[in-house]
Amino acid sequence: MPGENIATTADKGTVETSNTKVVERIYAAFLRRDIPGILENVSDDLRAFGIVSESAKDVPWHMQITSKKDVPKFFEALGAECEFARFEARDYAAAGDKVYCTLRYDVTLKRNGRKLTVDNAMHRFTLKGGKVIEWRGTEDTARIRDALTMKG
Repeated sequence: MPGENIATTADKGTVETSNTKVVERIYAAFLRRDIPGILENVSDDLRAFGIVSESAKDVPWHMQITSKKDVPKFFEALGAECEFARFEARDYAAAGDKVYCTLRYDVTLKRNGRKLTVDNAMHRFTLKGGKVIEWRGTEDTARIRDALTMKG
């Protein structure tokens, strides 16, 4: 019946909206440097968490995590190396259990003082039961690696 399809579509919209709100809460916690606030939104059944990168050995936060207990290591590495002057989650798109977000940020690399503006990062979250079970980030990993490994 047509009414059943409408209800299904409405349910999807509700799930997508609530998943997007979870991601917004994660970004708000990140801006406050509230790691416990981020972890509240991560599932104990985490499958994957990390930046998609071939330069993991050169960039400390380009790590692949498969356990919720290790998620703070990502933020510790990021905080040890980066000072964000601006971090903007700009465009959100949600479909089913996925939420995508484009990001723009200005960062100073603490190791050498280099400043970068990144306008093209993207994050993909997969959620189940209102919690993140997978997070993948993309950025210009070669550019980040080169800026991080250059001397002053």
